[in-house]
Amino acid sequence: MDKNINQIEEERAGRLNQARKVAGLAKDVASAVIAKNPKAMLSLGKRFGKYWPILIVAAFFDLVALIPFVSVVVNFCFGGVMFFYFGKKKVVSGIVAPIVIGSVFDFFLSILPINLAAAATRIALKETVG
Repeated sequence: MDKNINQIEEERAGRLNQARKVAGLAKDVASAVIAKNPKAMLSLGKRFGKYWPILIVAAFFDLVALIPFVSVVVNFCFGGVMFFYFGKKKVVSGIVAPIVIGSVFDFFLSILPINLAAAATRIALKETVG
């Protein structure tokens, strides 16, 4: 019975590895197609145009964050909104890092548009990495 379970697990692992190889090949083919046809890539305006709701919310949070010493709390609240909007992928590099680093600067200069910068960073990561 243990041999059957081990055999089934090996078959599943083999299929998983094969699926990973196919996905990697598809990604390589897609990048080669985009490299030969630069028009296939979206322009910057179209990229950010797809995410206009989160950019509007970021601008609103930046307006609220103009209040000194409240800005850090507002920035972290917007980080939560971005987490729910974009999901769990690239949380540290796409959400936490821009919000934390921006909040440090925003503590002293609350006029900085930290939330718009964090949203733009996350959109850029989503569009380039996928």
